[in-house]
Amino acid sequence: MGGLAFAFGTALALWTALTAEVQPFLGNSTFPFAAVSALPLSIGGYVLTPLVVFAALLWDRLAQRLGLRDRNFALRPAYSRALQWLSAGAMLVGIWHVLNIAYAASGT
Repeated sequence: MGGLAFAFGTALALWTALTAEVQPFLGNSTFPFAAVSALPLSIGGYVLTPLVVFAALLWDRLAQRLGLRDRNFALRPAYSRALQWLSAGAMLVGIWHVLNIAYAASGT
């Protein structure tokens, strides 16, 4: 679930990046913001990338902890580690979505 959400969120980030135009940002600096018409894609990407990936990590942590009570349960530390790395990547992709949502909300 986490890997799929990360993949779709990254695809949405790339899709919105295709509509990006350089806009003024903090004084004389500029930043390539996505078009305001791509706002639904940024919102969907924000929900998928950080929120769903972190929910998958939380679900894995709870399942691993509750599984320790069952002697037939086998721990999967590699899966947990992969979700931790996906969570770090999801934060980076999520920043792109948040910046585009903030730009669209500012109305400039």
